[in-house]
Amino acid sequence: MEAYDGMRHSATVIYDRMKVVNYKRKEPPAHYSLEIQSYRSFLSSFPFCPQNIESTEFLIEGYKWTLLIYPNDDHDDLCLVLRLNEPRDRFPVKAMCKFFLYDFERGMYLVVHGPEALRFEYEFPQHGVPMLPASDFTDANNGYLSHDRCMFGVEVTILRTTAKKAVLTALNIGRDNLKETWGIQNFRELSSESDVVHSHQFNMGGRLWKLVMYPKGYGENQGKSLALFLVLLDCSNLTGGRKLYVYLEFCVKNMRNEPDITKTVVTCYGVSSAVWGSDLILLSDLHNLDKGFKVDDKLFVEVEVKHMYLMNEC
Repeated sequence: MEAYDGMRHSATVIYDRMKVVNYKRKEPPAHYSLEIQSYRSFLSSFPFCPQNIESTEFLIEGYKWTLLIYPNDDHDDLCLVLRLNEPRDRFPVKAMCKFFLYDFERGMYLVVHGPEALRFEYEFPQHGVPMLPASDFTDANNGYLSHDRCMFGVEVTILRTTAKKAVLTALNIGRDNLKETWGIQNFRELSSESDVVHSHQFNMGGRLWKLVMYPKGYGENQGKSLALFLVLLDCSNLTGGRKLYVYLEFCVKNMRNEPDITKTVVTCYGVSSAVWGSDLILLSDLHNLDKGFKVDDKLFVEVEVKHMYLMNEC
């Protein structure tokens, strides 16, 4: 640890005290700590007051850094400053930086950081924050300077330009071929022979689908309600994380001029999730001939696409 009596580095950027964020936490800094065991005696040992105290050099995320403590800046604040010690070709570096000061009285750290990422450039390699007024730091009642001992620290998270972008776009599906009606003959015989029934393939909204019905129910509602699923058959263009969001309406048609049973769902189709559906009608209502959903052992279900959206990485 070395003391310097020169002018503050001219390429230092210090946040205004009114713009910083501060709070307390118990966890110590994850990357670097600096303990000074004889703070006042250290500063008074020189014929002049050192303008800053400079830590040893340390490594975080492959970069060399130095922490500087300014006991009393131009605004009578205790400031912590972080300097990036790298050659010109390694600049600029953007990083989220948190500065720490330990409160011995309460066993917690005061954490201070700016409202945004810091940009370290070759011409401006030092950035810092005012931690608190210097008088508050030296006041023994506040717990930051205990028996002439104090502890500082810093955490640094480098922001690398590896972010990906995804765009959600409404698809133009037109007005035609957005609805498919599936008529099932001999429903009682069909449902007694099989637990699942498949429709023919059909085009809807420019994509290939089929319906899958569980006439005796599915999952927890087996034996309670009829379930209908819509299967997307052409998922080949949904690779690479693409997703297809579909706003659907399922319907069980009523053949006695009574209201149909409808259910709207928003589903997300992808390579690993090509099947979506829902319970539609209670079996007690379906098999009640007075209800009008099954007439002459015929049943009609319908699916309609309302909207489609494609999530695509770019």
